[in-house]
Amino acid sequence: MALSLIARIRGERVTVGIDVGHYSIKYVKVYHNSRGGKVVVDADLEPVPDGAIVNGEIQRREGDAPADAEGKKIKDGFELLSDALTKLMLRHPLDATTDIVASVNCGAGVGGVLVDRLNVKIPKNGNESAIILQTAQSRPPFDDQDNVIDYEVNSREGDEVKVNVVAAKNSLLDSWAQFFTMKGLKLSAMDVDIFGLLNSYMATVSDEEANKTAAIINIGEKKMSLAFVQNGVFHSMRSMAGGSLDMVIAKLGTHLGIDAAKAHEVFEKGDLSIVDGFSEADVEEALKIAFEDLMGQIEMGLRYYETSEDSMNLEKIYLGGGGASIPGFKAYVAERTGVETDTVNPFRYVECDSKVFGENGISLALSNIYAPALGLAMRKF
Repeated sequence: MALSLIARIRGERVTVGIDVGHYSIKYVKVYHNSRGGKVVVDADLEPVPDGAIVNGEIQRREGDAPADAEGKKIKDGFELLSDALTKLMLRHPLDATTDIVASVNCGAGVGGVLVDRLNVKIPKNGNESAIILQTAQSRPPFDDQDNVIDYEVNSREGDEVKVNVVAAKNSLLDSWAQFFTMKGLKLSAMDVDIFGLLNSYMATVSDEEANKTAAIINIGEKKMSLAFVQNGVFHSMRSMAGGSLDMVIAKLGTHLGIDAAKAHEVFEKGDLSIVDGFSEADVEEALKIAFEDLMGQIEMGLRYYETSEDSMNLEKIYLGGGGASIPGFKAYVAERTGVETDTVNPFRYVECDSKVFGENGISLALSNIYAPALGLAMRKF
C-alpha cells in the first residue's frame, strides 16, 4: 500500500521487515495508523538456496565461475540469494514511502555479532562515550580491529555506568549493506534476527508479563540465540552455534531415515503420524534424543546469564524461530528447567488483515517463523 502525502502528514506510515535466514527470507508489512495502532497487511517468504549463506555470510566466489555439464555458469551464493530476494520483491513491490528494516541471521563468533554488558567508571568531567568505547576495545573479543562498536547505557549510579556493548564485523556489515543496495532496497535500519524476535516480544507482551525476567530463545536453521529481559528492558544475549534445527533434522535422519523436507513438514504440521513406517511413539522417541542436544545448548546459555552479577531469577522462557514449533519441545523445556515456557507467537496479539493469512489466521509454526520479520516491521523511528 502506498501512502499519500496527507496520510503521512497525519502520522500514518508503512514499514516492511525483511528477515534473511539460512532457510528462508521472511517478509512482513505493517501499517501504522496515526493513533499508534498496527495492522499486518502483507506477509510472504521465499526459500534461501542451500549454501547461499554460511555462518551469516553471503558466499561470494573469487575468480571465474565454473560451468555445469551443459556449459551454463554455476551461480555463487550471492547470485542465488539475489535471485531469491528478486522473486520475493517482484511479488511485493515497494514504493519510496515505505520504511524497510532488514535483519541478517548472524550470531556471535566467526563473522558474527557480539553483545556483552560492561560496568565502566566515568570520572567527573570525563568523556563518557570515549571512555566506554576505549574500555570495550581493550577487552576481547571487542578488541578486534575490524569490529564496529556501539553501546547503549542501561543505568548510571554515581561514577559507574552500566552499558550494553554491541560489536559487528565491519566486513560482514559491508557485505550485507552492499547486497541490499544492489537490490535497490534503501534500508531505514539493519538489525540482527534475535533483536527482531525480541522486538516482537516487547511489542506484544502484556504489561503484567513484561515485568517478568524472561529468556527469549530463537531456534533457527543453523544456530540458536538467547536474549534476556529484566524489568521490561534488554539485559544481554548469547548465540549458541551448536543448537539449531539442523541438529534436530540430523537426528531424525539418523533414527528415522527422513530428509530435511519431511522433517520440516513434521515441524510445521505438528503431526507425528506422517512419517511412513514409524509409529508416533517412534517419532516422539527420536525427537527426545534430539531434544537432549538442544537442551544442552539452552542450559549453557542460561548458565551464562545466571553468572552475570546483576542477573535475577528467571520467571519465563519464550521459544521462537522454526524450533519453537517442534512437537513436544515446549513441554520438554518447561519440565527440564522448571520454568514456565511458551512460544513468542506475536501474531495472536497483532491485528492482521484477513487476506494475509485467510479466515483461519496464521498457524503456530508460521507465527514463530515470521516473528522476527514482524518485530522489524514494528520498530519505531
